[in-house]
Amino acid sequence: MKAIGNYIIVKELHETLTKTKGGLELTEKLKEDIRYRKGKIISSGPDILNKDQKILFDRVAGFPVEFDDNLYKVINIRDVIAVI
Repeated sequence: MKAIGNYIIVKELHETLTKTKGGLELTEKLKEDIRYRKGKIISSGPDILNKDQKILFDRVAGFPVEFDDNLYKVINIRDVIAVI
């Protein structure tokens, strides 16, 4: 599977964060409410980002795609807020 145009294919990285830096416990519901998600780029269109870069993107961006029994998200490059 290869991204084309301004799209990138991302594998969402699920965090095991259970506490904030301030010591507050995070419930599963609160973790779902965090606006930005971490992901690893699987494929990108030409001249955009590189494979295996880690990014932050808006949780409502793009759409899910299942391929080879894995779930990915296809998002537009404008929905990436940072490379980490």
